[in-house]
Amino acid sequence: MALQIIKGDSKERLEELDCLRREGAASTQPSRLEQLEILAEMNKPEIIWAFRHGKADMAKPVFRHLAKREWRERGRLDRLMERIHTMNVVPDLLPDLHPSIDLSLAFGPDEVEPGVFVDPILTVQPPRIRVNAFHGDERYYTLVMVDLDVPDPARQSFRQCLHWLIPNIVISSKSSSLVHLPATQEGYNYLPPHPQIGTPYHRYCLLLLENPNPHLAIDLRSMLETKRIAFSLRDFIKAWSFRPEAGGGAFFWRSVWSPAVTDIYRDILRVPEPRYGRPPKEDRYEDVKRTRRYI
Repeated sequence: MALQIIKGDSKERLEELDCLRREGAASTQPSRLEQLEILAEMNKPEIIWAFRHGKADMAKPVFRHLAKREWRERGRLDRLMERIHTMNVVPDLLPDLHPSIDLSLAFGPDEVEPGVFVDPILTVQPPRIRVNAFHGDERYYTLVMVDLDVPDPARQSFRQCLHWLIPNIVISSKSSSLVHLPATQEGYNYLPPHPQIGTPYHRYCLLLLENPNPHLAIDLRSMLETKRIAFSLRDFIKAWSFRPEAGGGAFFWRSVWSPAVTDIYRDILRVPEPRYGRPPKEDRYEDVKRTRRYI
């Protein structure tokens, strides 16, 4: 009985789909056609079986729909956004974020959860980036990675440092989930995280920003004079008209100082390692303590 209902519903959707195609709706109502195709296929037992057993063809809208629904409903997106807000990545990084693609990172063999602590010795090499996109067309994205918590002693505050920037990464639901980063002279090479001794934990945020026109590459050579330590993600997004509140990918992790940071300063950065800490507290009773209590 249930299978008959599913077949009947699917037949009705497919008939409506064929009717719209004959009327030339492919150019005027593409989203409606895709919606009908999804509704006609999504409840079929063979489609559900293929999706659950890793045999989904992501070129088909129905499998993209099921993958996106699972990402949203199984908790991965909720867990990411909960930690982004709990640890104040929003609003410290940006006023708002609405990821539309599933982004994950792995350092070495192990994938990491968003917001966890990762020892700097594991992040000397760039992470492996995996993306599950839910759009069938190829779109350009720009990768940006920043440290939100670099000390700024002059202002007694914190500032950002640009750790990685690669424009024009082509991503679609049909491409490999393991992102292959293009060789480019227009970005900034990966700079290993190096949280300074004496500072609180650092939040390292990696974003995939959809290009302002997702079907056109952008030329970032004009910004290559920007110093990493003078970088501001908000200014960068404003200058190039990115829209992170409309989609893209987001991930972050935390790190604190470890002995590996000393090696990074010596062998990679080749600058003296800074040290931070609270100034010694003045003891207002120091003179009293030095006097003899009894005569």
